Amino acid sequence: MKAFQLVRDLVVKHNVAGVTSMQQSLVLLNHMKKYGSVTNFRFMKDPVTHDRSGMVFVSYQHYDDANQALNERLQIVDGLPQPFNTIEVTPYIRQEARGKK
Repeated sequence: MKAFQLVRDLVVKHNVAGVTSMQQSLVLLNHMKKYGSVTNFRFMKDPVTHDRSGMVFVSYQHYDDANQALNERLQIVDGLPQPFNTIEVTPYIRQEARGKK
C-alpha cells in the first residue's frame, strides 16, 4: 500500500518562450499566488547552459493551497500571450539520490 503524502510543493510546466521578461515572470507568480501564500517561486535552469528549462518550482505555506492549485492541472494565465499562457500544474515529487535506500 502506498503511503499518502501531503503536497506543498508544485512544478509548473510552461513554454519558456512565453515567459521572457521580469514582468511576465511576475504575471505567472501572481497567478500562482491566487491559490494561497507562496513561500518559494523559482525558474528551473539547465545545469549546463543555465537557460530556463520550462519549469517553475512553487512552494506554498499550506498544503490546502497547493491542493487547490492542483485541482485544475491545465490552467490559463491571464496576461501572457497565447499560446504561452497555458501551464500544467503537477505535484513535485522528490527523487531519492541514487544509491540511497
